[in-house]
Amino acid sequence: MMNNFRVKTYRLKLQLLTLVIFSVAASAQSTKEMKEIFAQAESYYLYEEYELANQLYILLENPENLNVIYKIGTCYLNIPDEKEKAIPYLEAAAKNAAYNAKTKSFKEKRAPLDTYFYLARAYLINNELEKGLNTLQNFRSLAKETEGKGGMENLDFVDQQIQACKIAMGSMENPVVISKKLLGTDFSLGSMNENPAVSFDGSTIVFTERRGLVNVILFSKKIRGKWQTPVEITSRLNAGEDCLSCSLNMDGTELFLYKNDNFDGNIYSSKYVNDEWTPIVKLNRNINTKFYESHASVSADGKRLYFTSNREGGQGGLDIYVSERDASGDWGTAVNLGPIVNTMYNEDNPFIIQADSVLYFCSEGHNSMGGYDNFKSRNVGNEWKTPVNLGYPINTTDDDKFFQPANNGLNAFYSLKTDYKKREIFYLGLGGLDVNQVYEITGRFMLNDTAMAPDKNFKINILNRKSGDTLYKAAPDLYSGSYRINVAPGEFRAVYSGDGYFTTTVDTTIIRDNPQLIVNLDVTLIRDSSLIEPVVYEKIDLAEIPVVAAIDSSILIRNMHVDDVGDPNVDDSDILYYTVQVMALYNPVDVSYFKRITDMKVMYNEADRFYRYTSGQFASREEAAAWRLNLIRRGYPDQIFIKKVSK
Repeated sequence: MMNNFRVKTYRLKLQLLTLVIFSVAASAQSTKEMKEIFAQAESYYLYEEYELANQLYILLENPENLNVIYKIGTCYLNIPDEKEKAIPYLEAAAKNAAYNAKTKSFKEKRAPLDTYFYLARAYLINNELEKGLNTLQNFRSLAKETEGKGGMENLDFVDQQIQACKIAMGSMENPVVISKKLLGTDFSLGSMNENPAVSFDGSTIVFTERRGLVNVILFSKKIRGKWQTPVEITSRLNAGEDCLSCSLNMDGTELFLYKNDNFDGNIYSSKYVNDEWTPIVKLNRNINTKFYESHASVSADGKRLYFTSNREGGQGGLDIYVSERDASGDWGTAVNLGPIVNTMYNEDNPFIIQADSVLYFCSEGHNSMGGYDNFKSRNVGNEWKTPVNLGYPINTTDDDKFFQPANNGLNAFYSLKTDYKKREIFYLGLGGLDVNQVYEITGRFMLNDTAMAPDKNFKINILNRKSGDTLYKAAPDLYSGSYRINVAPGEFRAVYSGDGYFTTTVDTTIIRDNPQLIVNLDVTLIRDSSLIEPVVYEKIDLAEIPVVAAIDSSILIRNMHVDDVGDPNVDDSDILYYTVQVMALYNPVDVSYFKRITDMKVMYNEADRFYRYTSGQFASREEAAAWRLNLIRRGYPDQIFIKKVSK
């Protein structure tokens, strides 16, 4: 009930406000009525409900009352897509601005001195940079004169804004090269489409559509290179009307969200189980506190959560923290990332990539162009390096937030303004190929002798098939083995290599008018046994594995059909994948006893009530057979079987 409190209260206020405006419009305003309107407007203004406040201030608009004119201007400055309307009001208010103006008083007709500051901000947002810089410098001189007299006290912030203006001038003269492609018309049906959270493997997206006072959460999967029509999942999540999407894990099975919770600000999560999202669950007290938490994203291996909070003990404002997942799967004590990343201003929207070595985030500090800018910082030798501004036009003089990196930072998903009160999600190319003329070579990099993902010794080179020149380089993801390479049309030779394994090559041709923009190449490298000493594994006795009361839900798959590969009653066209069944029992057992298997999944079907302990998901029977022999070499008995899995 409390989850929708703010929205319902806002609606009630809007209804009451309509009555007030109607009644005032129908009769002349008495001084008493004007005082009541001013008091109500001040209340909305205090709680940053600028649209409601502005409608009341406009009722009191009088060219001689520059305090009200100032309030109208600052309200517009805080309303999305209305900010340019602030300039004429603030220009008028600046004609009589005083450091000792009592802005909360109905009788005050002067504007406060910080009118100049907000006027400069309005100029900057409208890209009138020279005017903005001159106004800021003038304001600083006036504020300096009134220091200690109740005037502007935080001159450091004014200096930071002057510097931001100079940075904006330089950045706009030297824009970074980007290309952009609209994600699809299905993702633009609403007006305000924001917060694109995309899984590391690029297969899943969750985003937020703002419908007036209501936030709607939508979800889509990419199948055969094409995003499916987004589906609304707000009710499945039991998210209420005040949730925002934050991030997804590696394979799109865990979603993190922010929930306003009546101005408290908390982080929640949901799991994708059996093709359904579970109701959101609030994260523990190491993450959520009595202070404000605004965003969270998880590392590729799922072991660390990077999130923002304005809790005590930080550098100032919202700071970025990291928490480690403990043995029970819960989040441990949070650690501040420190003063290299965090500033005395606000940081928000952290995203971590490349095995926790590159952090993307937004900040009002550092060398911002004004408002929030997007930055990235590298972790070298367990130390964060000075953040780098991503540049113009990714960043502007307004607030620029929620930059979701993809493809190891070569691309990104980003919400951009395209019209009045219209935002759409774009796929960006960052300094490389034009995403409107780009094709993808994607797949999974596997090894024949282990289920573990390849490490840093493994690489993929894409060569010009005729000249032999190396055109593109990539490495598989350190945890999943998946890879994705953007290429232009051409004739290629993909070379997959790694220390201790035979090199594998695959030829492929991509033509410009091919409607299929994705080429899928899964490769399994074969161990070169001449380079290593043979490993002798002890035999594993499955009878010794103890029975447990329940199975960890994160590895449990329910109600899938598991059949023998030779079963003639199963249509092979329905097969999702092949797997290797290690055991099948009526009772659950402790999976930690399955040595040398890191991807164990337990499949349970109500029809036969068997718990089937399986390893691997393979596109072909041959790959599954190779993995079965590998497990036997690792000490497992011959009585383990290849199975085919279908819905």
